[in-house]
Amino acid sequence: MPKKITPQNNNGAILLRWSFQKKRYALTPVPGGRWENAIDRKRAEAVANLISADIAMGQFDPTLAKYGGSLHKTQLAIDDAQARLAELRQQRSEADLKELWEKYRAFKAPQLAPTTLKIDYGRRMNFLTRLEDSRLSQAIAIRDWIVANTTTEQAKKILQNLNACCEWAVKSELIELNPFQGMAGEIHVKHDEEDINPFNPLEKEAIIQGFYSSPHYGHYGRLVDFLFATGCRPSEAIPLEWGDLRGNKLTFQRTYSDGEISHRLKTQKKRTIILNERAIAVVGGCISTALIFPSPDGEYISWNHFATRAWVGVLAEFPEIEYRNPKQTRHTFITERILAGDSPADVSRYVGNSPGTIYKNYLGASRSYSPD
Repeated sequence: MPKKITPQNNNGAILLRWSFQKKRYALTPVPGGRWENAIDRKRAEAVANLISADIAMGQFDPTLAKYGGSLHKTQLAIDDAQARLAELRQQRSEADLKELWEKYRAFKAPQLAPTTLKIDYGRRMNFLTRLEDSRLSQAIAIRDWIVANTTTEQAKKILQNLNACCEWAVKSELIELNPFQGMAGEIHVKHDEEDINPFNPLEKEAIIQGFYSSPHYGHYGRLVDFLFATGCRPSEAIPLEWGDLRGNKLTFQRTYSDGEISHRLKTQKKRTIILNERAIAVVGGCISTALIFPSPDGEYISWNHFATRAWVGVLAEFPEIEYRNPKQTRHTFITERILAGDSPADVSRYVGNSPGTIYKNYLGASRSYSPD
């Protein structure tokens, strides 16, 4: 006698499983039947008994058509597919965010400037190593940790990165859903209106002359004058070499940041500008080093040392000037040129940003404006 076939509870549905001639079979004997329904179980038992009897008498139909095969096999296939999908979703929801981020970072690396890769995609995301549980299923807890342990601005940027990472992972079929979607939009950063606060012409000249006449930081006078005269990024000015200068044309083609040289700029591979008379005078003639703006010992200038010591020290000599950090040299140049009537397209090309970025992030309002 063959082993008795007994209906089984399959997550509330009814399923028959058995083996015959070394082949395994499965059948949903009552489509739509529920285990808790006594009538459905009786019907399932009847089908199970029929199969057992056919096996015993050598009349078993391996196609299962005799037992409602085609319909039942379709239902079984649907059930199996749904079960596999549920299992896959569960596995993907347990995917590790650290591993996803490393894959996403590797994917983005060829498209990013080295400084962006190092800071925005590297240092900013180091918090991942401090998470006790980095599974995607813990997205809410991860968000709360980020908000509690970083500034509001940093939290928003991190969540934007995580959202982009998971969007990429969904498209790459690594995960099912993006749990970070919309989270960054829930973080509201209060932008200080002084974030874009250019110096006025008198303040600018006072600071420049203050550097030139400083007994301690006079060496940086040329650099400060040049930053105000061109609006370039400090990371672009510091590694400039005499070979980058051809007459009145200067080519920015590398950056220096955090002790590392990158042979491309933040937003482009290189940029050539025409220096005005003041910038040409600031650059001056060739000196004893390959760098146009070397440190006092002839090496690359440490921007952190300059910003926290030289800049702070010189501005302390002008209590009447509201303190702003040195990035305002770029804001000051851009604001001056736009207010002077220069084309936004020309200014954007000169400083290496789009017109939209200039208006959003660099153009300051006049503190002395009064409508007619």
